[in-house]
Amino acid sequence: MLMRIFCVLTFWMGCLMLQAQSRYVSPIDFAVSLAGNFGEPRPNHFHCGLDFRTQGAIGKKIYSVADGYISRATVGLDGFGNALYVSHPDGNTSVYCHLDRFLPDVAREVFARQCEKESETVDVRFTPGQFPVKAGQHIAFSGNTGASAGPHLHLELHRTSDGALLNPLPYFKHLVRDNIAPRVHGIRIYPKPGEGVVSGSLSPVSFAPDAAPRTFQAWGKIGFAYWADDYMSGTNNKFGVYKVSLRVDGKEVYASQLDSLMPTDHRKINSWGDYEWYMNRRTWYLKGFADPGNDLALLRVGEDRGWVTIDSVRTYEVEYQLTDEFGNTTTTRFRIQGTPYESLLAEAAQKEAAKRAEPYFLEWNRPNVVQMPGMELRIPSGLLFHDVVLTPSVKSTPDKLSHKYHLNDGPLPLRANVTLMLALSQPVAHPEKCYIESSKGYVGGTCQDGWVSASVRNLDEDYAIAQDTTPPVVRSLGLVGGKQNRRYRLSCRDSQSGIRSLKGYVDGKFVLFTGKEVRTCDLPKNGLRVENRQRTLVVVAEDRCGNVTRDTLRFTY
Repeated sequence: MLMRIFCVLTFWMGCLMLQAQSRYVSPIDFAVSLAGNFGEPRPNHFHCGLDFRTQGAIGKKIYSVADGYISRATVGLDGFGNALYVSHPDGNTSVYCHLDRFLPDVAREVFARQCEKESETVDVRFTPGQFPVKAGQHIAFSGNTGASAGPHLHLELHRTSDGALLNPLPYFKHLVRDNIAPRVHGIRIYPKPGEGVVSGSLSPVSFAPDAAPRTFQAWGKIGFAYWADDYMSGTNNKFGVYKVSLRVDGKEVYASQLDSLMPTDHRKINSWGDYEWYMNRRTWYLKGFADPGNDLALLRVGEDRGWVTIDSVRTYEVEYQLTDEFGNTTTTRFRIQGTPYESLLAEAAQKEAAKRAEPYFLEWNRPNVVQMPGMELRIPSGLLFHDVVLTPSVKSTPDKLSHKYHLNDGPLPLRANVTLMLALSQPVAHPEKCYIESSKGYVGGTCQDGWVSASVRNLDEDYAIAQDTTPPVVRSLGLVGGKQNRRYRLSCRDSQSGIRSLKGYVDGKFVLFTGKEVRTCDLPKNGLRVENRQRTLVVVAEDRCGNVTRDTLRFTY
C-alpha cells in the first residue's frame, strides 16, 4: 500500500515538475498581448516566433524567460536587427529580436567585435560561464531594429541541438487568454491537372462557406484549400491557424499541426499555399494536398498526397476542422456530388499531354536548363515543387548591355534560388562592374567570358545586365547632441548597385557608423574625448560593384 502511494506521489510530482519546466516567465513586465504567432504564412517564409507588443514604445525592459546563459548576440543578421540568444538547460534557446540595445557588458563585447571587424554586422558567441542569467533577469531593451514595421519583441525558440524552430506558445499559454475560434473565409476546390473536373471546369472553384453546407459537382481527382485566420481575445490582430484536419466521408485525408519547423522549410510555404493566388490577391489559401516536391514535415497526407478521388455518382461529405492552441474549434462542411464529366476529363488529359510536348516543359525531379539567345537558366533537380511549362520571352534593347528577359508570365514557387546567366551584347570596359538587375532593382552577379551570372529567386520579373561605374556619394550632416552624447552624422547614397560598406576613421582610428542612408557615429562610445580641437574624419564608402569614395572631412571636438 505504501509503495502504491509512493508511486502515485512520484507520478504527480513528476507531472508538476514537467508542467513547471514547460512554463516560461514573461519576457516583459506588463500584460502580455500578442501581435503575431508561430507559423503564420508569409511569402517565402513562415513567421517563426511570437510577437509581443511593447506598448508601442522602444526601450522596454526585456527579461530572460528561463535560467540559462547568453550564448550569442547578433547585429544585422536574418532581419533580426539587434538580437540576443539565451541557451537553457532544457535544450532550448530563446531568441530576442529587434532589440534597441543590449546591456552594457554584452554591448561592450559586441562593440569590440564590430571595431575588430570594422563592420556594424557581427555575430558574437559567448561561453556558458561568461553571461549566466536567471529566469526573469533583465537582459536587454526592446526596440524596432532590423526588418520590423513597428516597436515590438519578436521572440523565437530554437532547439539548441539542431536549430529547429519550435512553437513558443505552449511555454507562454498561462500568460495569454483566448476563447475565439479560427474563422474560415473561403474554400477552393482544385481539379488535379489532367485528372479532375470541378463544376464543369478545369479551373479551381472558390466559395465562401455558408451555415448550410453547399454542394459542388466534380469528377476524377480533386483537392481542397482553405483561407482562414485565427483570432485572440483582447486584440484585433489575425493569427495563423495551429491545427487543421480535412475529412471526406469521415476519413482523414489531410492534417497539419504547427509545432516546429526546420530553417530549410521556409520556402516550402510557397508550395503549401497557393502562391500564384497570394501574389495576385494577397490572401493565403493553404492546400490540403501536397505538391510532389513539397516534403514539409508538418503536412500529413496519404499515398494520394491529399488528392481525393470522386468516382461514384453519389454525395461525398467534406469537413474541415480548424483548431487553435487553446482548443477553440471551427468546423466547415460542404458536399461534393459525384457527376461524370467524361468528355471534359478526356479534354483535361489531352491538355496535360500537350503541355509535356511544350518546348519549355520542366519536370520537378529532373535538372532543367532553359536556353534562349543570350540567356541560360539553370534549375537543379528538386528546386521546382511540381512540373511546369515556363513561358520565357525576350525583348531587344539596343541601348542596353543585354537583351531584357522575362522568364515566366506568373509567379512560380522555388525551393531555393536558381542560376541565371545573361550574355553581354557589346564589349564593355570594366566588365567586373557589370551585374544583373531585375524590374525590382539590383540582383548581383559576376562576369566571366562575356556572361554575367547571378542567383535569382523570382522568375516573373524582367532581367537584364547593368553596369555601375559611379562611386557612392557621401555628405556630411555635422555634429548633433550635447557634450556627453555628441554624435557625427552623414548620409551615404548609391543610385545603382547600392552600398556594400562604409567605414570611418577619426585621426587614423576606426570609428563605428551605424544606420542605413543616414549614418551616425557616437563619438564618446568610440573613445573620443572632448578636447576642443580639429579632428580629421576619413570616410571610405564602397558600393556592391567595387566603386569606392574616399572623403576627408574636418570638425572640431
